[in-house]
Amino acid sequence: MTENAKVDSDCKIVSFINMKGGVGKTTLCREIGYGLYKQHNKSVLFIDIDPQANLTQSLFERYSMLPKELYDDLDQEAQSNTTICNQSIHKLLDGGQTLPLKNDVIANLNTQSGKNLDLVPGDLKTVFLERSNTGSIAENSLDKFIAKNNLTDDYDFIFIDCPPTYSFYTTAAFNASNFYIVPVGIDPYSVLGIDLLEQVVSSIKENNFRVYENKTLENMGIIFNPILYTSNPTNSRQLTNQRSTIQNSQKLAKYNLYYFKEYFNYNSKYKEELGYFVSDKNDKTHNSNVSKITTEFIDRLDYLTKEE
Repeated sequence: MTENAKVDSDCKIVSFINMKGGVGKTTLCREIGYGLYKQHNKSVLFIDIDPQANLTQSLFERYSMLPKELYDDLDQEAQSNTTICNQSIHKLLDGGQTLPLKNDVIANLNTQSGKNLDLVPGDLKTVFLERSNTGSIAENSLDKFIAKNNLTDDYDFIFIDCPPTYSFYTTAAFNASNFYIVPVGIDPYSVLGIDLLEQVVSSIKENNFRVYENKTLENMGIIFNPILYTSNPTNSRQLTNQRSTIQNSQKLAKYNLYYFKEYFNYNSKYKEELGYFVSDKNDKTHNSNVSKITTEFIDRLDYLTKEE
């Protein structure tokens, strides 16, 4: 598939999740989303529902934005090059009966040929919400906000970056999503993590069965991130063997999972530069890797939507 690849015209809402951290979840979410925007001319909304707000921090760095309380700590020169962002997902998840306005939650990052690239910023304060917001209002707030504001008319893709835990954040993200994608490390515990996640999905569907009477939530696939493996022959064999073990696991066979053919080749620059986006850099190897993953992502969506 080439640039500006065709996908079904309806907006796709995709959660990126794993029950384990450090597997490239946030990085893949932003790189695939940014690639769809920049290389495929798609409108993309990122939603950062993870209280760690790593997706938000990287996008804020990329687009020189900060919340007011951090902006006030900057010197005058830095303030002149920084935009204040007052939007926050906290305003949506705080359990209020009235939905916030669209402009109170969604921050515009950039436009390109009329295509939106926007963000619902994460907020560290949402870590306190888990203690109080465990009811249906919080769990359905994101889905309701998307529907009431007709956001599926504004975007080709809505990407939700989820925390690596089972909480009301997870349920809120899944209740709003059509699909989810699972980045995993390549190690023996990956089997247990994937199995646990599928149990979580089953539990959410059962506990919110009315929501799922009229909507689908489907696993798009597993993306391997062999971060601990280097390119020497011994590690390459270990990588092949471990991946084969995961794919042939009897525990996972019942889920009929799709495994992406393309690995995510992690780049050390992601840790060195907060606002590092491979699509903006002259790095042929990693550019090609992210581009192939994005193309496979599109092909996978094409296949799944044609089946519906």
